[in-house]
Amino acid sequence: MIATEPAPSRNRHRVLCVDDNELSGFVNATILRNEGYEVWTCSDPLQATSIAKSEELDLAVLDYEMPKMNGAELAAFCKAANPDIKVILFSGSLNIPTCQLALADQFVEKSAGIEVLLMAIDALLTNSNNAT
Repeated sequence: MIATEPAPSRNRHRVLCVDDNELSGFVNATILRNEGYEVWTCSDPLQATSIAKSEELDLAVLDYEMPKMNGAELAAFCKAANPDIKVILFSGSLNIPTCQLALADQFVEKSAGIEVLLMAIDALLTNSNNAT
């Protein structure tokens, strides 16, 4: 899948959404855009590393189980490229090693639903705004 550029938004938060399931990534990105976020989305974690290096992102929502690079490895890359970025692992996988979960700021089970993801995003971005 080709990465999609963000639509102009009145919200200043910039989010990278990565899921190797293209439909899931598309749906999540669409919902986030409807909530007012600027969203980059792609299904290839290696392509996501390029976006993470070239864009000033506030948050990354990452699937865990992906080919080539898992979500924890991508989280570490995103944090190295931008230490201020917040990362949510949004995954159906419940067997993620604790040491890999530690690379993300939060873990949200996909089965919890998009509402829980939106609350997690809001909490992380609100906390980061209060810290600055």
